[in-house]
Amino acid sequence: MARLLVIEDEPLVRHTVRTILARDGHLIIEAENGARGLAQLAQNDVDLVLTDLIMPGSEGIETIQQIRRLYPQLKVVAMSGTGASNLYLDAASKLGANAILQKPFAPAKLRETVARVLSNI
Repeated sequence: MARLLVIEDEPLVRHTVRTILARDGHLIIEAENGARGLAQLAQNDVDLVLTDLIMPGSEGIETIQQIRRLYPQLKVVAMSGTGASNLYLDAASKLGANAILQKPFAPAKLRETVARVLSNI
């Protein structure tokens, strides 16, 4: 299956996403913020990045911009659950996210989104 990088500052959300996607046979790499996520990308070949948008330090919008600059072909799914998430998700989409997910999302929606984005490789 695919190698996925999950960038999420909330450990429980990161664990849940990892558990759901690992059941589909994906190899999951984790990072707790955008800076660590970019460091993981420099060390690992991945097929898809799932990133939260609101995180302390290097947040998701900035991370997506850097991914587009450094790895223009890499697939990105943006996730957000903040009160103003529509604004952030719209911005992420305009900046190059291949798909967006509003938290909370059902496991089936996560799996479907990842499969759809990966099928467009």
